[in-house]
Amino acid sequence: MIITVAFDVKNYVEVMEGWPLKQENMTFFLEREGNVLKRVCLSFSGVGVEHAPSLTQPSGTSGSANLKINDGGYAALARKRIMNWQAVVSGIQVVNLDYDSFEMQFHAEDIEEESRIHLKSFKSSYDQALNSACDFEQIGRAFCANPITDDRIESTSHYREGRLAFEAGRYVDAYNNMFLFLETRYCDGKTKTAQQVELLSNKQALCLSIEEAAVELSKSNQNGKNEKFDLFNSNASVRDKIKALVLLRGKLRHHSLKSPYRWDPNKQDEHKGEARFLIAVVHNIVIKESLEDIYASEPVKKFREQSVNSGNEIKIKLTTHRLKNERALALDMSYPTTVVSSLLCVNTVRYAIEACERDGQLADTTKFEAVHSGRDLELFSLDFDVWAYTTTREIETKKPIEFIRCSFERSQAALITRHEFSIPCQGDRLTILDVWKLLKRSFDHIEHKDPTTRVMSLKLLINEGTKSIVTYRVGALARN
Repeated sequence: MIITVAFDVKNYVEVMEGWPLKQENMTFFLEREGNVLKRVCLSFSGVGVEHAPSLTQPSGTSGSANLKINDGGYAALARKRIMNWQAVVSGIQVVNLDYDSFEMQFHAEDIEEESRIHLKSFKSSYDQALNSACDFEQIGRAFCANPITDDRIESTSHYREGRLAFEAGRYVDAYNNMFLFLETRYCDGKTKTAQQVELLSNKQALCLSIEEAAVELSKSNQNGKNEKFDLFNSNASVRDKIKALVLLRGKLRHHSLKSPYRWDPNKQDEHKGEARFLIAVVHNIVIKESLEDIYASEPVKKFREQSVNSGNEIKIKLTTHRLKNERALALDMSYPTTVVSSLLCVNTVRYAIEACERDGQLADTTKFEAVHSGRDLELFSLDFDVWAYTTTREIETKKPIEFIRCSFERSQAALITRHEFSIPCQGDRLTILDVWKLLKRSFDHIEHKDPTTRVMSLKLLINEGTKSIVTYRVGALARN
């Protein structure tokens, strides 16, 4: 079998002619349109057909087909060989290649191989990796926010580049870009190790973010990611953690072919853990700034005025239910959006909790029901379990409560996935008011990690229990 790896050319390059060049089992050739170079290709002959993509049909009526792709390391080999060519030719012509999104083609070398090659080609791409379904309300309010400083604009550009590099598997570039964020934001042009350690150690927001990311790292323990992370001990002081980050920056940035400590462009996975950690550190800083700007009163007011004046709003009727035979709130709300989404539902829940709290009703409110006023269809429901209807209206446990588990389903790229995290909680009883506070903390935590998260359902559970104490779910209207 022949495997061909093709890399797109990103800049304009003219090549007047070209033909295949062979070296051992490799064939180098160019794809052109007229005299314009479009792709640089490398083929490998004599490859075992077991490296071809294979499609396994479903075994039963409810099964699904399984596509297995194993390139046998030829993509990495092609990248390394073409990088070698690219470095040599750069003196006479800069050829900017897209190494992140390449195409692999599979061709049989004899008739027997034809039936075993189920897929003739596939194109790797990270274009969808960072995609989220964003509500225009968030994006629009960002435009209405007050102007920010130039240094924040510059540093955030490094954050964006780092996120893209990480998703493309360029972990060294990801780490370097995230550290450029720190340098641009906090180091005042200083580049020496001691200077940077001193400056970064004095930035409280950064130190808090590093400690928070270290705690998360300790919790996950990298077991599910198979990533090596031995840059520092989780018990080290924040200053020692910062020093380790600065020293790694020096190693990765000052790359020299003569250095025995140089990093290998084809072994980027060795630094995946460090890149992921530094992304988490910087992300904590960037997202806090974004949320503060987007949810500030002035941009919220400006965006709402324009949306309502132009007729772009949805009206919602929310009914609350109380345990006592007393007046319950019936809220008529309007939101500056035309699309019913799960984010709209979460925002409605937040507003309803605040309204019940202001009215002194939250301690005995046990249910929310919301409908779209115009279409009279359910948006969401939120229900406390039967414990809230007992005489004590409390949860009493035989064993001490150690933590509350939040289990939720989210929609992303047309798939529903389940996620879970824990909230520290100690005691042996929970009141209705306690559970409302835990519910609000859960939504806050999810938003802090990713404000575009589409929560389809959510429930809270005690310790390792399986029975939920409160349940939230969106209706069919918000699942579209």
